[in-house]
Amino acid sequence: MRLSQFTDKTPYTIMFGPDKCGNDNKLHFIFQHKNPKNESFEEKHTKKPSTKLDEYFSDKKPHLYRLQVYPDNTFEVSVDYKIINKGSVLEDMVPPVNPLSEIDDPEDRMPSDWDEREKIPDPAAVKPEDWDEDAPEQVIDENAVKPSGWDEEMDGIWEAPLIENPACESAPGCGKWTPPMMPNPEFKGK
Repeated sequence: MRLSQFTDKTPYTIMFGPDKCGNDNKLHFIFQHKNPKNESFEEKHTKKPSTKLDEYFSDKKPHLYRLQVYPDNTFEVSVDYKIINKGSVLEDMVPPVNPLSEIDDPEDRMPSDWDEREKIPDPAAVKPEDWDEDAPEQVIDENAVKPSGWDEEMDGIWEAPLIENPACESAPGCGKWTPPMMPNPEFKGK
C-alpha cells in the first residue's frame, strides 16, 4: 500500500507509536482481536502508562519507540530503552481480551430493606446529665499576644487563636451532644 493511500480507516492488526492530539500526548499500543465465538473484531488498548510522555514530544529530539510482545503474552513498551509500560496482552488491555468470568447482573436490584450503613447511632446511649451544650468546645486564648510588627492594613485585624475550653476538660463533654456510633446489626454491605 502506498503511504498516500493510508488513512484512519486503513485496516490494521497492531497500531503502535506516538500520537499528539491537541495537548494530549499518547503512546499507542492497540491491536485488533477476533472474538472466537462471533468472529467480530474489537480494538484492545493498553492502559495509560504512569510515566509522563510530554518530554519526548517537546524536546525536538529523535526517540526510539519500541514494542516487544513475548510468547508468554506479556509486552513491554519502551522509549530510548527505558520501559514505560508493561503487562499482559490477556489481562492489561481495555477492554480485556478474556471476558470476566462473572459480571454484575444487569437485572439485579437492591432489596428495599437492604441497609448499607456500617454504623448507626447507639439507640441505648444517653446524654450525661452534666453535659454542657451551651459551652463552646474552644475559647479564645487569653494568654495569646499579638505578634510585634503586625500590620493591620496588610495582615488584617489580629485575632487571638482558639484553644480547647478548660471547662470541658473536667466535664464529660461540651458542645452539641450526639450519641456514639455502634456497629449496625442490620448491616449487609454494599
